[in-house]
Amino acid sequence: MPNTHFVFTVTPYDREQLLPQVSHALEQRTELVSRQKYPGLWRLTDSFRKNPGGSTRSPLRTRMMSIVWLVLGIFLLVPSLMAPRELMVPLLVGAVAIAAGAGGLWRGRKNRKNPFDKSAAILLSRLKSLPEGEEIQVAFSADGMTMGASDQSTRTIPWDQFTCAVETPDTILLVYEHQVLLLQKKDLTLGTQQNFRMLLSSCIPACRFL
Repeated sequence: MPNTHFVFTVTPYDREQLLPQVSHALEQRTELVSRQKYPGLWRLTDSFRKNPGGSTRSPLRTRMMSIVWLVLGIFLLVPSLMAPRELMVPLLVGAVAIAAGAGGLWRGRKNRKNPFDKSAAILLSRLKSLPEGEEIQVAFSADGMTMGASDQSTRTIPWDQFTCAVETPDTILLVYEHQVLLLQKKDLTLGTQQNFRMLLSSCIPACRFL
């Protein structure tokens, strides 16, 4: 493969071990897409979540603040629904406050199940075991990504088809052309992790690294 800078040689996936990481990556991917579509609402949400003074919030304080935001959101949202055009700003602020409050209460629950677990399980179930003796490589260069088996023709996917990249401790999840690709860091056989992150951040509009 000409002009190649990074190569992953795919090995079998440990689905049970990777499930929590893939679930988290899909959650991060959803937030990245939402931030691109609604930057203003996310700025408000981030300001609500910000911890004044940099001190660590206790679980009780977090729960109380979440309840305050939830009540405030309902207080602003309900009257605004009567005249949404005239009260658009209170309507938006109320909606964000409710989301922040409900999210805080949800995050505070113990042993909660990640709603993305099901999607992660489906994704991992589609990663079939490699046929014996077959080697699949995924290569990255300035032109994009090239993927294919050693005995098959390959196709290059340009960078403008990629929408986001999310890193977990053991994997890198890439989204392109409405498809999801999961790469294991241990499969990187050419190039370094640090330089690969730099390539992704320069070519993909939304990235989240550790």
